[in-house]
Amino acid sequence: MEQTQSKPFPLLMLTRELRDNIYDTLLLSSRAAPSSPKNSGLRKRPGEDDQECFESCNLYQADNLESSTSSLQLTSRQVYNEVTEAIARLQRLTKLPYKLDCMLVDEVELLPTWLSFPAFVSEIPKLEVDFRLFGDVEGKQSAWTGGCGGPPVMVWCLFYLMKRFLLRGPDFLSMVKQTKRIMVNELSINVLTPALILPNGFIVEKYGPFIRGRRKGLMSPETLLSLMADMMGYLLGRSRYTASYATLVFERVQRITFHLDGKERRKWDLRTMRLVCFSIAYALNSHV
Repeated sequence: MEQTQSKPFPLLMLTRELRDNIYDTLLLSSRAAPSSPKNSGLRKRPGEDDQECFESCNLYQADNLESSTSSLQLTSRQVYNEVTEAIARLQRLTKLPYKLDCMLVDEVELLPTWLSFPAFVSEIPKLEVDFRLFGDVEGKQSAWTGGCGGPPVMVWCLFYLMKRFLLRGPDFLSMVKQTKRIMVNELSINVLTPALILPNGFIVEKYGPFIRGRRKGLMSPETLLSLMADMMGYLLGRSRYTASYATLVFERVQRITFHLDGKERRKWDLRTMRLVCFSIAYALNSHV
């Protein structure tokens, strides 16, 4: 007996309402975070002609990045237009989820992985970034240790991660002839406590990574949060090391929040800060 192959049901034979439900499901979906660095897929560093001076910690996804609906939009002009309308509708409702998982491994490597990336858009309502700790610093030198007067290497790597996103979009390794203008209404950074206790435990000191002679263990999630929040304050302070990065963040991001296991700890309202700076500058110039 011959077996008949079932043909896929034509999408355009469904009602528009059902098609919109399918588009919404795809746009609002997200994948699970990698269970470990080994299960995070192929990784690579930027090429020599594209790598910043202290970007050695960052290992980006090697595969070409596609949005949740990239393949679907290539099926036909009608589907492309309908998906574009769905993206615009969800964007107006600030529902499009953009989620990035960052694994900090042995305090020397940073592995960013996109969990939800619905579409290439220039205005993102909220970018959620989770940081998770893995490994052990035993036998290694933490990238959080201080440098020769400047920020630690890991701080630079985090700066470069933000810079790549704001100038290139979600595809961190894309080589573009012209930089993009990505605007983010809220950058939400959340440090997660590992579900399992690490072999050598956590360092309990607030600034454990900077203690000389540290041989094993990892900084605690509380310490990581403090370091990253202080790093953001340092960035926004526009020192001689960070002025160019601060300008980019001030121009593109409206609000920054830091959380520990979902509970808000620190926040910056950059829109208000810009207005205050403008008012002060205007007042000074008016008296000249």
